[in-house]
Amino acid sequence: MASAEWEKKGRHAVLAPSWIGDAAMAAPFLASLRAAFPEARIEAVASPWTAGLLEAFPWLDAVHRAGGSGGLGRWRGVFGLRQRLGGAEAVWLLPNSFRSALLARWIGGRRVVGYSTDRRGWLLTDVLAPPPESPPPHLVDYYLGILEGAGLRPSLREVSLPVGEEEAGAARRLLAEAGLEGARPLVGVHPGAFFGESKTWPPEGFGAVARQLAREAGARVAVLGGAAEGGLAGRVCRESGGAAVSLAGRDHLRMLPALLKELDVFVAGDTGPLHVAALVGTPTVSLFGPTDPRRTAPRGARHRVIRQEIECSPCFERTCPLGHHRCMREIGAERVAAAVLSVLAESAGRRARGGPQ
Repeated sequence: MASAEWEKKGRHAVLAPSWIGDAAMAAPFLASLRAAFPEARIEAVASPWTAGLLEAFPWLDAVHRAGGSGGLGRWRGVFGLRQRLGGAEAVWLLPNSFRSALLARWIGGRRVVGYSTDRRGWLLTDVLAPPPESPPPHLVDYYLGILEGAGLRPSLREVSLPVGEEEAGAARRLLAEAGLEGARPLVGVHPGAFFGESKTWPPEGFGAVARQLAREAGARVAVLGGAAEGGLAGRVCRESGGAAVSLAGRDHLRMLPALLKELDVFVAGDTGPLHVAALVGTPTVSLFGPTDPRRTAPRGARHRVIRQEIECSPCFERTCPLGHHRCMREIGAERVAAAVLSVLAESAGRRARGGPQ
């Protein structure tokens, strides 16, 4: 359908992804939607665990929390959405699930736009064929394909999330409280993964990287994680011999972009904070095992991807079906540290030339 068929000042509802990393990679979609409809009202429907991030997105006018974990909690807040968002010009479906299509129809809109996945095509008005799986599309392009299928040209394939002064100040205060104020270079690591243990790299690996970075670059290392990951972060700090400091459980999702912006490099598996770091412009070193970097790795020259080639990867399983997690455990600490040192050297080179950091 041609873009001329759209009402330029209408309301648009976007059903956002349920995972933090996917929500971060949806930013170019939201920015392009805003560019296509600069006078429209664009509102997102998000899970409680992604809403905090989406509320920082300048391309959205409002974020509505809906759902929770399991049973009736998953539909908490759903009934009010119809009153708040009903009659929208369009409801855009970024998740692939049948349930999201049902929710879109419940909200009601002149058009319901999404891919015909999970046998839900009959619930959509704009039924889009998913892109071919070979080669697998990057998730950023996958989301932008929804706009293209609806007759809109994506104008932004790369965007940067601005950090507010209030959040930036909170992040700097947290670093000062942890004894990391002014520490340079400052490297962040995230040893956990909400997806499941198959994405995690051993804490002794992160500890060894912290020791090498301290020895060779004078770096300090901040270990990030949620409140439930305090024990894991503590293990990394013990393995680091004092080179790392735990911030686990001391930040929150609204502060996370600002905290990641303060780092010189961020090291993690294929996790939500990895993609938020890339979104705020922080260089990353990502460790891939059970997932496919062609689909979700941060893109661009400032990012490094490390993957151990083995026969069963990627498997996309939350827990290694073979029980040994070879795809992650066989990634060597020296290899990771070398990638971080390379990124730091390139950043120093840009500073010397007066270029962007």
